[in-house]
Amino acid sequence: MDKPVGIVAAGSYVPEKRLTNADLEKMVATSDEWITTRTGIKERRIAGAELVADLATAASRNCLNGTGIRPDFLIASSGTTERKFPYLGSIIANRLQLTGLGALDLNAGCSGLVYSMAVAYGLMQTGTYHNVLITAAEKMTDYVDFSDRSSCILFGDGASALLLSTQQTDHQILTFELGTDATGYDQVVMGGPDADFYFRQEGRSVFKFAVNKVEELVTLFKERLGLRDYKRLHIIPHQANIRIIEAAADKLKIPLDKFVCNIHKYGNTSSASIGLVLQEGWQEGRFQTGDFLFLIGFGAGLSWAGAVVRW
Repeated sequence: MDKPVGIVAAGSYVPEKRLTNADLEKMVATSDEWITTRTGIKERRIAGAELVADLATAASRNCLNGTGIRPDFLIASSGTTERKFPYLGSIIANRLQLTGLGALDLNAGCSGLVYSMAVAYGLMQTGTYHNVLITAAEKMTDYVDFSDRSSCILFGDGASALLLSTQQTDHQILTFELGTDATGYDQVVMGGPDADFYFRQEGRSVFKFAVNKVEELVTLFKERLGLRDYKRLHIIPHQANIRIIEAAADKLKIPLDKFVCNIHKYGNTSSASIGLVLQEGWQEGRFQTGDFLFLIGFGAGLSWAGAVVRW
């Protein structure tokens, strides 16, 4: 029988600098109405000189503050680190003075936070690790061509963090579902040589993939848990595009307000986005004891990842 694992705390960090739709109107041929209608985004944060490690460390400190817990393992999710070595988990551990703990990096695109949760959960079942810190930090704007109006409107920078524990098991993690459709491995490309450096995607096929995966995972988890309705449900999807979320809600025939979103404030922050939404909803008191949270990621790879948390 699996050991209970709970989410003890969540943290986040976003840079101060805002890039609004009005700012983008001065940079490319676009408009606030065009961007808002097609994406739901009004502004996003820009890290500038801050590095991915800076973002991740700040979110981690925010998460750990007041818990009194020293993690014994750290997983750092990112697809946008500036260096290969030292690796991100080591940098964060050093800055948090956590020398001696296990640490690794993980990259599963926008699904990275939920993948990290699943890896942490597995490690904690071994009996060796009891408190695992997860960070998800992205500096997407390093990989955006700000002359390309189809992609530069989408992305922002930010970081989130979660602290998982076998010793404090409120907000218990119940189940996972992970997968990758490797036939679509090249439908989202970023960070490669020459022409592959800047973000690009096959928009229509990725959109269809994302909508279908959200529908499939919500349906799967609802059946797996024996939930008859959506009254106690909060769906926290990757914040890629409001149209994806609207289309999924329509296919599932559930109210849009069951989806927890903040894409209008931060844009697409890749693997950081689910944690940013979770932390914000928690801080606002949106989730009540006994509610079910469906965390659903989808992105490059083409990867998907879902987790259920009972609040």
